[in-house]
Amino acid sequence: MPIRIQIDPNKVGAKVMGAWKESLLPLSSQILEDCNQYVKVDQHTMESSSYAASDLNNGKLVWDTPYAKRQYWEIRRAIVPGRTWKWCETAKRKHKADWQKLAERLLRSKL
Repeated sequence: MPIRIQIDPNKVGAKVMGAWKESLLPLSSQILEDCNQYVKVDQHTMESSSYAASDLNNGKLVWDTPYAKRQYWEIRRAIVPGRTWKWCETAKRKHKADWQKLAERLLRSKL
């Protein structure tokens, strides 16, 4: 007896997009936390600005101070050891595999 399977790509796509939207907040939150481990700090103003300025529901991370862009691109020794320029790139290099595992786990739990 033959078995027929019909897949509606529109339903599959909608389900995957819904799962992605639900997963984006916890994933973005983790990425922000990991990036903030490497943000140059003096009085934690730039790090704190990321919590208010970022749109985690849409995966947008923002450090909103007048000097954030300069600090991101400026190759200069940080006041606190372990903090560096291009902090997102540093976090990505160190945590990318963890982010991928988290994204996979979150998506699987929603599908």
